[in-house]
Amino acid sequence: MRSNVNQPDSAMMFSENADNLATVSCKRMFILLLVLMLAACGTTSKVATFDTDDIVISEEFGIDTYLSDKFKQAVIHINNKKYDDAIELLVEVTSQTDKHSAPYINLAIAYSETGKIKDAETILLKALTINPLHPVTNNELGLVYRKTGQFAKAKTTYEQVIKNYPQFLPARKNLGILCDLFMSDLNCAIEQYEAYLNVRPDEKEVSIWLADLKKRAGQ
Repeated sequence: MRSNVNQPDSAMMFSENADNLATVSCKRMFILLLVLMLAACGTTSKVATFDTDDIVISEEFGIDTYLSDKFKQAVIHINNKKYDDAIELLVEVTSQTDKHSAPYINLAIAYSETGKIKDAETILLKALTINPLHPVTNNELGLVYRKTGQFAKAKTTYEQVIKNYPQFLPARKNLGILCDLFMSDLNCAIEQYEAYLNVRPDEKEVSIWLADLKKRAGQ
């Protein structure tokens, strides 16, 4: 059974694990997708795209091979949990390009994983100046707001992602977790989990969460 306090104790291990699994799986997906955005970079201006859950995000870019290689190596470091090494590379990349969101998002992820939440927020806000509606950037910002106890801002951020990209499932899942575990808003959580399962009906963990919520809500 999930609880709604900030710091779960041993009785809340299931809730904590479920929350962490959702967060980690979303971040891993973003990292892999974002690789595609810079994988073929050259010195001329092109349009990079990635898509997931029927969403396509495009950004114009012009980045040299040197920075592209730095970016890809940073992704490897993140996947290997060498966050400090990733940060060093991504700080260099972001200092030399401001045309695409991917390096900023991954830098924010690395900062967040090392407990530098304020730095993560600062970088994500910079990424929003590149693409204010980018669903990945905003989803990560929602996670930062949640970690810093800014639950209302996190909720608003997730809701804006869903408004602009209704099929972006990570935001729905994270909004459901936020409403369930941190805001005691059962109706919100039920709505988001149901919407999520409409697209991914075979995801067992979300089905379990939804069944638990409906039982508590007397449905």
